[in-house]
Amino acid sequence: MFDQILLPVDGSEASQRAQQYTQVLANAFDAEIHALFVLEDGGLIEDVSGGSASDEMESALRETAESTLDDVVAACEADSITVRTSIASGHPTEAILEYIDASDVDIVVLGAHARGRLSRFLRASIAEEVAQAASIPVLTVRSRGREATPEIRDILVATDGSESAHHASAYAFGLADAFDATVHGLYVIESRFGSSGALHGLLERECESVLREARVDAAQANVDLVSVTREGKPEDEIVEYATGRGMDLVVLGTHGRTGLDRFVMGSVATSVVRNADRPVLTVRGALED
Repeated sequence: MFDQILLPVDGSEASQRAQQYTQVLANAFDAEIHALFVLEDGGLIEDVSGGSASDEMESALRETAESTLDDVVAACEADSITVRTSIASGHPTEAILEYIDASDVDIVVLGAHARGRLSRFLRASIAEEVAQAASIPVLTVRSRGREATPEIRDILVATDGSESAHHASAYAFGLADAFDATVHGLYVIESRFGSSGALHGLLERECESVLREARVDAAQANVDLVSVTREGKPEDEIVEYATGRGMDLVVLGTHGRTGLDRFVMGSVATSVVRNADRPVLTVRGALED
């Protein structure tokens, strides 16, 4: 499912956590890692006024990039994983998207953190922008302090019967097969449509149909599926379920707006990426062999 994995790095805790997930995926799928460090144009330190960074600062940042990439290589080689490294310059989102377009990577694993005193390029806004624009799946990872080696045992996939949700489910089932994980299929009946009436009844029947189809797809993939129905605001219910039930991974389609304005639309996926404390895999297109 994943042969080439892009790992943007910046040396932060979030970046290091993303690297752990990347290595877990690389081992599971015998994949090669592409480690990328972006030398961001301007804004190296917050609250610095005036022109461009000095030559000394640029030199120091390049040394940081090389040192960070050396650490990635050492960790991957110790794990028997093939890795190639690159340094790019420019706006981080643009540099990452350009790398995707110019290479054959299958997924991006991206650490995300709040802007700190040092303006590390893997801040949350960059992760959201890449997740919205990338043509390939994007796994966004946040650091929660000292954590054990990542495990993928329970996967939450949000579904609504749309094409985008089907694509997301295919990735969820593929990951579940690789990691012998259980998939939780969540359908959210939006509270804005009311708790009763003809439309609500229609949505309940559609929910039953969608989850029935999901169970069939899971059985065909030889994956265990837990069907879940909730009512409320989709992004809130997704985040609450993921946190409350201790999901190891959330999988979402990023596009799929229909006449009823389904929750796989980009704005909801962005909200989940922004607010979930769990890794979130956003999927745009169909699973490729």
